[in-house]
Amino acid sequence: MRAWCCKCKQDSCSCSIPSIKIGGQKKHRALRLMNQATTIIIIFLLLSPAVFAGTGTETMQFLKIKPSARATSLGDSFVSIANDASATFYNPAGLAQLDNMEISLMHMAYIAETSYEFGTIVLPAGDKLRIGAYIIFLNYGSVVKTTEDSSGIFSGNSGSYTPYDLSAAVSMGYRLSGNFNVGFNIKMALSSIDDKSLNGIMGDAGVLWKVTDEISVGGILYNIGGVMQNGDASPLTGKLGVSTKLSLMEENDLTAGVGFNYVNASAKLSESIGAEYCFRDMFSVRAGYGIGSDADGINIGAGLKQDLGGMTGTLDYNFSMLGDLGSAHRISIGLKFGQDNRSKVKSSGAKKKSVNTGIRNYYRGNK
Repeated sequence: MRAWCCKCKQDSCSCSIPSIKIGGQKKHRALRLMNQATTIIIIFLLLSPAVFAGTGTETMQFLKIKPSARATSLGDSFVSIANDASATFYNPAGLAQLDNMEISLMHMAYIAETSYEFGTIVLPAGDKLRIGAYIIFLNYGSVVKTTEDSSGIFSGNSGSYTPYDLSAAVSMGYRLSGNFNVGFNIKMALSSIDDKSLNGIMGDAGVLWKVTDEISVGGILYNIGGVMQNGDASPLTGKLGVSTKLSLMEENDLTAGVGFNYVNASAKLSESIGAEYCFRDMFSVRAGYGIGSDADGINIGAGLKQDLGGMTGTLDYNFSMLGDLGSAHRISIGLKFGQDNRSKVKSSGAKKKSVNTGIRNYYRGNK
């Protein structure tokens, strides 16, 4: 690029302000953003052992359960993708990527005949701000009460009770720059067993950086600052993910990523890999594998996406193998209101390419 004066806006002048090279300026800015993101990642990794030091007594373990069929199939790398309504749970920084109102519901047939329900909504609130909310309900079914005599021997039944876990959160995602987003959750969690209950308030904090149009990096700390009435702590967890888009049959039709998960209570780090192939932006197949994970091994899934006229519908399924705990089935449905801007840009680009090709062929044929 030619030298350019930032004051006179000319290619050459006699003012005292030194000229700069535009290409060099862009390169310097990209390097600066890369250094900032690298610093954030390094700090996250270095502080993790200190912040999450040692084992301890934690409760509210249901907050670790993954509430999305699509995201579960992709593993922990989804914290760097987070491009649908489930970002309210996985990484609220990803909400800043969403341009339209979205809602999503999930039902999971979980272990030991328990059921898990999840619902979330996302709303735009300006050019850079997105807000959302979600609710989780885990039902353990009916449990029979038993009684015993003075010697501790079973003496009969005395009715039943229904234990459950509940969590609700308010989410915010904000775009600091064109490619760097931050997000926060404030949530309440409640566990109820018969006439006893436990509750607490905690938060999540996440970041997401689009290194390029194809590569993303994301990180989040879950359940920060939660202390229950009995002194137990919330299940503090940290995740870091890196993902990239690749092109097989179509442009960016394959997403692949790696993720890292650190659990405070066990001071244990596990890894996961995941991939999603999307055919014609309609049908998707997914697979993920947890490395060093006790209860999140093999994940497979599929999804459908359909234009419903003014909105887009999604249907996703996931099958998870949970080791000694058995398996789980997740089904998610979602609605995105308004036109999918990404599809619009893609089709627009394809049309432009076709026009340019025709012009080139015209002149080629008249030479």
